[in-house]
Amino acid sequence: MENKIVQLQRKMDEQSKELKTQNELLVTTNTSLSSEVTKLQKELVLVRTQQTDGDRVVSLQEERVEALEEDNALLKKQKEELNQQIQQQTRTSAEETSSMSLQRELDEERQRYQNLLKEFSRLEQRYDNLKEEVSLNKFHPGHQRNPSNQSSLESESTYPSISTSEVGDTEDSIQLVDEMGVEKAAMDIGLFLKLQKRVRELEVERKRLQVNLDKMEELTKRKGSESRTFISEEDTADLAYNNLKRQELESENKKLKNDLNELRKTIAERASQDNSSNELQDGYNLLLSQLKAANEELDARKEEVLILRTQIVSNTQLLERSQLMQESEKDTDLNNSKEPVDQEEALRAYHGLCESKKLLEAQLQTQTRQHRDELEALHTQIELLKDDLEKKQEILNYTASLSPEAKVEYSVQQEITRLTNDNLDLKELVEKLEKNERKLKKQLRIYMKKVQELEVSHAAVQNRTTRPELSRQITVQRKEKDFEGMLEYSKQDEVRLIKTLITDIKPSSVSATVPCLPAYILFMCIRHADYINDDQKVESLLTSTINAIKKVLKKNNEDFEMMSFWLANSSRLLHCLKQYSGDETFMTQNTPKQNEHCLKNFDLAEYRQVLSDLSIQIYQQLIKVGEGIIHPMIVSAMLESESIPSLAGVKPMGYRNRSHSLDTDADGPTSYTLQALIRQLSQFTSIMRDHGLDPEIVGQVVRQLFHCINAVTLNNLLLRKDVCSWSTGMQLRYNTSQLEEWLRANNLFQSRASSTLDPIIQAAQLLQVKKKTSQDAEAICSLCTALTVQQIVKILNLYTPLNEFEERVTVSFIRNIQSCLQERNDPPQLLMDTKHTFPVLFPFTPSALSLETIHIPASLGLDFLVRV
Repeated sequence: MENKIVQLQRKMDEQSKELKTQNELLVTTNTSLSSEVTKLQKELVLVRTQQTDGDRVVSLQEERVEALEEDNALLKKQKEELNQQIQQQTRTSAEETSSMSLQRELDEERQRYQNLLKEFSRLEQRYDNLKEEVSLNKFHPGHQRNPSNQSSLESESTYPSISTSEVGDTEDSIQLVDEMGVEKAAMDIGLFLKLQKRVRELEVERKRLQVNLDKMEELTKRKGSESRTFISEEDTADLAYNNLKRQELESENKKLKNDLNELRKTIAERASQDNSSNELQDGYNLLLSQLKAANEELDARKEEVLILRTQIVSNTQLLERSQLMQESEKDTDLNNSKEPVDQEEALRAYHGLCESKKLLEAQLQTQTRQHRDELEALHTQIELLKDDLEKKQEILNYTASLSPEAKVEYSVQQEITRLTNDNLDLKELVEKLEKNERKLKKQLRIYMKKVQELEVSHAAVQNRTTRPELSRQITVQRKEKDFEGMLEYSKQDEVRLIKTLITDIKPSSVSATVPCLPAYILFMCIRHADYINDDQKVESLLTSTINAIKKVLKKNNEDFEMMSFWLANSSRLLHCLKQYSGDETFMTQNTPKQNEHCLKNFDLAEYRQVLSDLSIQIYQQLIKVGEGIIHPMIVSAMLESESIPSLAGVKPMGYRNRSHSLDTDADGPTSYTLQALIRQLSQFTSIMRDHGLDPEIVGQVVRQLFHCINAVTLNNLLLRKDVCSWSTGMQLRYNTSQLEEWLRANNLFQSRASSTLDPIIQAAQLLQVKKKTSQDAEAICSLCTALTVQQIVKILNLYTPLNEFEERVTVSFIRNIQSCLQERNDPPQLLMDTKHTFPVLFPFTPSALSLETIHIPASLGLDFLVRV
């Protein structure tokens, strides 16, 4: 894109020069014509004064006038054509400018998204580490958990499903918010999380005690029906222990409620202090009042349960006394057969209380669940109101600082944004409806085909029943079925398939086969699951594949070869899901046979997005590994190695007997040559191409690595006075030319990698040019367009003469440079960002390979797959 922009700029400059030349020619012609007309007029006057040969003068005058009119018409025509060309060039330049701005905005948006994806990958990695730590802590009961692993992280990573989707719980959301650095809310949310967790534990304990109480009641009822009126000492001890435990838990629950109320008051006070919107404040207070009322209602219900339990205990004691009295009466009255009226009345009252207790407890549980749901809904509304309040506060603060005209423009822009979002939502809805329509049409065609096959088979059966028997026996030969590019496997073999094809596979084991063979095999398995209309099988296979790739990359996060291998396979699987999706935009280059292999039943667009995100994460890790390998080599290879032998002894004054201060350790200096750096780059490209990585992605990887080389080299040049000399400039320019030659030799010059070297190329030229006169200053200003003003001034200040005969750069010359460049709007930083990552783009690259021609080698051990 940058090369194209430069070409267009040059073309516009050439056309402008040509237009200027033509305008000058037009002015010259008009001047000459006017002078000639003047001259002719003078001749005409002279001829008239002489009054000789009148007819000839008239005819000559007419001829001259006609010639002048023709020339004038021709010049007018040329002028109109030039004006049209100018207008056309203006429109073209405006369109190119708008397209460039749109492309720039698209790149910025893509970079923001990929930075968010990088942050998400980091958080996901931390989540996995915390989950492993929690799982390890389960084997050490005495371990005290710190706040970093206080939350329970038990859920696995989920991906878009065909029918359902899973949502993480509240603790995971709070954990994510805490890790993203919202320090202001972290303390309150952490306290709320602890209280919420403790309330859950108390709820579990209460349920356990409730179950024990129900068991005790059933045991008492059973004993009453069997006329067993004694209660064992063990049951009495359990009941007493449970009562004490319940009282202790209730007291602790009250304490936690007080803490929760204090937290709510604190949140309300902060909300009243920070927020200026009365409407949102009233809504927030209303939600808090509703939450308080729900808690009061829950407390009232709990008090009713306690009263009922007290009555049950008193009735049980009364029943025990009546039973003791009955036993004493039996001993004293000599087998009196009188019925215990008081005991029967107590039993009836007890049973009635038990029934009412169960009914009230059922109502209490129902209301508790409703209260819990309402509480969660209120918390959700509070969070939404907080977010809305913060957004509106930001908008108010921003609009308050604007002028009236800017406010009107801002409101119009907001309305345009809202309408644009609504339009995009409607477009997405239309696209979904169109996809659903295509899916239904496909299913209809499949069903019609099945109906036709059934009709044909039914007709064949009827013909077979009416066909006369043959006089001799004929052997029917089974026709071998053609391979349709699908692989069938049983559900039990999915784990084995993932283990063989992803977890245990080595890039060298498939080096002699088709590039990206695992991706093709996985897609053929997905095709068969789609063919049999098994959505669970498709979802399970894709989710297991993505999780397995992540685990393999986590295990081999420093292996460039493994990163390249799975980047190639992930991107190829993504291309296959696009190429065979049935979408016409991806089918333009398919063969008729490939169009027959398209998916029939499922739309996997959501999984394509997940695979795209996974490919971006692998690309970012690949860049990180590659930069880590070449980083120690850059300074020595680009600035310190003596690639030009004739300049080996040419060093600036004061540094001729010094050794290199960087890249040294106790064992001595570690030096790398430029050829070693180029060999490493060649190894990277060879690995990526062997794995079948798309050439566009290879070019983007090389461009990113060249940016790292440029940034590290320039930063060291800006910080080291011993390398800011004429000889270093010569060495650096030679080294950059060798890198450019390497790009041409490997067909990578179109990857825009060479443009990333512009800053160090211009720095090398700055070290070599003259630095004395004002003409030299103007030449430097026009030359160093990729360097900032601070970088130019820094290099000039650090410039060291080779010998005593070479003059240093004067202060007046540097001030002259600063005055010439004062109109630039350069960023303030001096050093380049070595961690900057260009946004990666995975262009759609369909495969010309037909699925039915793919051969699976026996060495992979996939004999359980059946070719269909």
